[in-house]
Amino acid sequence: MAHEHFTCPFSHLILSSRCGCQFAAKDCVAEKEFGSCSNQHASDLCHSVYYHLRDNSDFVLKSHCINNLSVGQQSKIKMGGLLALQELMGVDNGDKINDINNLVGKIHTNYPDLTHIPFSKLMPRIAKFKFRKKP
Repeated sequence: MAHEHFTCPFSHLILSSRCGCQFAAKDCVAEKEFGSCSNQHASDLCHSVYYHLRDNSDFVLKSHCINNLSVGQQSKIKMGGLLALQELMGVDNGDKINDINNLVGKIHTNYPDLTHIPFSKLMPRIAKFKFRKKP
């Protein structure tokens, strides 16, 4: 029996071991490995959080009217945004997200309408996030 997999907006964070998720799955096409989600509802919730982070990050990324973001800009939004949201939810895991689905669930519980997330409080963390730390 084949398992259904859904897109994950945070798959590269999971594949790079920066984040974990109880619904993370790996798929392969030819020799390319990519991450996916084994739960449609979880995938939908993660996408909604990512889209709200993306829509509210134009100013900090200086990306007004730009549809295609660089990999670095996407990483700032995704990892920086998740870390900032984790702090907002009162969770302290340092610079790691143990379970994205758990975090996203807390976000949706505390902010059923994601437009009420205080994005201005998240932007400093997103702005200063760097995937690679310079020695």
